[in-house]
Amino acid sequence: MGHVWSEYVAPETTPLRDKPSQFEPHFGFTTERREKKMIASLAEMESAKVPLDARDFCAHMLLNLRGCIREHFPFSYHCHHEREEYYECQYHDYLDRMKDYEREKRLLTRRHQLRQKGASNAEEGTVGA
Repeated sequence: MGHVWSEYVAPETTPLRDKPSQFEPHFGFTTERREKKMIASLAEMESAKVPLDARDFCAHMLLNLRGCIREHFPFSYHCHHEREEYYECQYHDYLDRMKDYEREKRLLTRRHQLRQKGASNAEEGTVGA
């Protein structure tokens, strides 16, 4: 089922795309989750003219790739290692976002089911609770 359709059919169990998570980041985990940090600074990305859609947690690898391509131009095939690292970082970032979306969806479904049952712990783990 598509996300827009899910928002229409079941808005109480569908995570909002443009809003932050409604649950604590460590809720449901026995150990602390590592926090993702930006390695490339905003000034570095602006000076390298990195497009806005590429300014993510893998931007430092994109800067390395661009530097390698500039250094080895026109033989950019020398930069295959940097290219693969960047693509792998993008892939893992995508997986993390999808896992966070699925976690949010499961927690919203759990909260909705607990509210229907009238349980007192329905708001457990929410940011505002």
